[in-house]
Amino acid sequence: MRHDAVLLMRVDRWDVGRDGPLSEAALQHKVEALGYEPLPRPNPAGAIASARIHPRERAEAVVAGLIKVTVDDASAILTAGDIVIIPGGAARRVEAVGTSPVFCLEAVMRSARA
Repeated sequence: MRHDAVLLMRVDRWDVGRDGPLSEAALQHKVEALGYEPLPRPNPAGAIASARIHPRERAEAVVAGLIKVTVDDASAILTAGDIVIIPGGAARRVEAVGTSPVFCLEAVMRSARA
């Protein structure tokens, strides 16, 4: 069990005053501006992704719906506009919460060569 997991998972909540109106294009632009390459990913209601460990830092941005993200032993509930930053090497699990489908942008940190 990692005791520093809470420090590793960082959630950025959408702020209309700072970020403007929320849209898929605006959220994708924000993810790209943070240095990530986003890929759209729909999830049916109740879908659970098995825990995975990725070597590169990742981000999960919620376009629509509600998800629970667990990084190592720490969990957070995310809604539309939220972005969670997941450090490389951490175990990540994503679960659609509620009865509505979820649409996310899963993103990986660009390589230093880009």
